[in-house]
Amino acid sequence: MQTLARLALCLSPFIVACSSSTGSAAGGERAVAATSAEVVRLSQDVAWLADDAREGRRAGTEGERVSALWLAARLKSLGLEAAGTSGSFLQEFQVPLAPRAGEASLVRMETDRGSRMVSEWKGVLPLFCSEAGAAEGPLVFCGFGIDSLDQQWNDFGERDLKGAIVVMLRGTPPQSELLPAAPSSGGTVEHSASFDGSIFQKVMGAKHRGASGVIVLQEAGALQPAAFDAGQSARAGIPTLSAPRSVFEALVGEARARELCAAADRRGQSDFGTGEKPIIVRIVADVLREQGTAFNVLARLPGRERARTVVIGAHYDHLGLGGEGSMAADRAGEIHNGADDNASGTAVVLELARAMAAGPVPAGDVVFALWSGEELGLLGSEYWCEHPTQDLASVRANLNLDMVGRARAPGERSSMPAMTVLGAGTAVPFEAWLEEGGPAVGLKLEISRSGFGTGGSDHMSFMKRRIPVLHFFTGVHADYHKPSDDSDKVDAEGMARIAQLGSVLVSRVQSVEQLGWNEDEPDLKQTREAPPAASNRGFSVWFGTVPTYGFEGPGLLLQGTSEGSPAQKAGLLAGDILLQVGDVRIDTIHDFVYALRIYKPGDVVLTRYLRKGSEESVRVALITRAAQ
Repeated sequence: MQTLARLALCLSPFIVACSSSTGSAAGGERAVAATSAEVVRLSQDVAWLADDAREGRRAGTEGERVSALWLAARLKSLGLEAAGTSGSFLQEFQVPLAPRAGEASLVRMETDRGSRMVSEWKGVLPLFCSEAGAAEGPLVFCGFGIDSLDQQWNDFGERDLKGAIVVMLRGTPPQSELLPAAPSSGGTVEHSASFDGSIFQKVMGAKHRGASGVIVLQEAGALQPAAFDAGQSARAGIPTLSAPRSVFEALVGEARARELCAAADRRGQSDFGTGEKPIIVRIVADVLREQGTAFNVLARLPGRERARTVVIGAHYDHLGLGGEGSMAADRAGEIHNGADDNASGTAVVLELARAMAAGPVPAGDVVFALWSGEELGLLGSEYWCEHPTQDLASVRANLNLDMVGRARAPGERSSMPAMTVLGAGTAVPFEAWLEEGGPAVGLKLEISRSGFGTGGSDHMSFMKRRIPVLHFFTGVHADYHKPSDDSDKVDAEGMARIAQLGSVLVSRVQSVEQLGWNEDEPDLKQTREAPPAASNRGFSVWFGTVPTYGFEGPGLLLQGTSEGSPAQKAGLLAGDILLQVGDVRIDTIHDFVYALRIYKPGDVVLTRYLRKGSEESVRVALITRAAQ
C-alpha cells in the first residue's frame, strides 16, 4: 500500500491538511482532507450549472450552449490546450430536439362533392407516437384496438386493414367483461386486465396490420383531445391523432357512432364495419421533430508521451424542462436543474483539470471531455469516439464521472463518504488500485468488476471499443431526474475526495508500461441490449441484439449481439441492419420492441437484415433469459 508520503506526491495539488474525522487509511494513516477552497469551488461550479438560468441544460438548447461556452472559458483560463475542432474547445454535433405539436392537424372526410372538414373548432392533436405527415384511406372502426390471447379478445378480427384509417377507443374494455384469473390459493377469483391497453401498443397493432393512420377517440364527454406528450419518445411511424368522439360522430353519424362505441364494450361485439360504402378519410398529423446543435467541450493537458492518454469525462447536459426521461411526469415544464446529474461530475472534472494543470507534467496526455447529449443516448461521447480529436489508439483509459454529488446524504456529514466504481474488471490492475486508493482518500468504495448496471453512461462508448474504463457513481436517489435535484443537496466535500481519487488513478494508469483490455474478465462478456418488454401474452423473449441508439432507420443498426443469445447463435453481427422480425417490419427500435411483445419463447422467426448493402435472412429461435 502507498505510504501517506507517496500519496501526497500524487495528490500535491490537493493536500493542505489532514482529516481528523472522515476515517483512516489502511495501516493507521489518516486520509487527506479537502481544503475549504476546493469545497467552495466545487459548490460554486455546481450552483452555476444547476441555476435556473441554465434552464436544465438540455442538449441543443440555449441553456446548453451557454453552459458549453462557460465551460470552454474555464478550461482555457487554466492554460489547457483546445482539443475540439478547428482549434477551439468545442466540437459540434446534431441532436434531436424535443418534439412539438403544430397547429395544422386535421381530419377531413372525402366525398363525391369534395372534402369536408369534420374536426371543426374543437380540433385534433397528434399523439406522442405520431409521425408527421398525412394519410388517406377507408375508415375502419376497431373497438379498443386490443388483441389479447389471454383474454380471448381481438378487436382487429380478420379484417384487411391495409391502407385503412383505423379508429379506436382510448382505454380498455369494462372490468366486467374480463375473463376471471385462475383461483388463488385461498379459493378467491380476481379479475385483472392481462392485455396491454397502452396507446402505443394499440397503434402498433393497427400499423402492423397495414393501417396507414390511426385516430384514438377520447372518453365519452371529453371535449378536447389529450395534450401532446413530449415526454414519451416512442414513434409508431404513421400519423396518429387524438380526437374527441364528436369527430367520429361527424364521420359516421351520431347514432351509428353511439352504436359502435357501445358494442365495443362487449366481448366479441367490436367487429363492426361502417357501412357497405367505405368512408374515405384524410388525416394530417402536424408534429415538429427538429434538430439542434450540441457541443462537446474538450481540452488537453499535454504529457510527456501521447501514447499514454487518459480521457477524463463527464456529461454536463440534463433534461431541460423535463419531458422524456423525467421521473416527475406531473411536473412537465418545470426546470430540471440536474445538480447531481451531472453538474457534480462536471465540477469534479473542472477541479481535476485545475489541479493537474498546476502540477508536474503528466506522463501522458490528459483529455478533459465534457460531453453533451448523454441524456439522449450517449450521443456526445459516441460522436467523439466516431470523430476523435485525439488519436483513439493512444487512449489507455476513460475515467467517467456521472452523478458523484451524493457521497453522503444531504445534511449528513458525520459518516465516511461512499461511492460505487464500475468497470474495475476492464483492466487487471484496477481493482487493487481502488482497494488501496479508496481508504487513502477517505472514501468507502463499492467496487464492481463489470462496467454494466445502474443505467448507461458515457464510459459505455469507450467500453464498446475495448478501452478500459472506470465509472464513478454515488448512487440513485429520490431526486433523480426530478426538478428537486438542486445544488443545495450535493456533498462538495465528498466530491473533493472523489477528485483526489481520480488524480491518483490517472497517475497510476500512466505510470505502467502497458494497460490493456482485460480479456479474461467474465463479467465483460455480457453486453447491453434494449430490455425486452413483457409480452401481452404473458411471455418475455430474449433476442439478444445490442442496438445503436440514435440511428434513425429505416431498420435497426446493431452494435453487436449478447453472449449466448439467439441473435449471436443465428450469426447476426455488428453493422447488420434488421429489416424484419417475423411478420413485423422494423422501421425503428420501437418496431423491434413491439416484435418482442407479440412473440413468445420457442417461436422461430424469419429475420431479414442488411449486411454490407446486401439483404439476407436467417431464422432466429427465441428463448427467455432464464433458458440461456
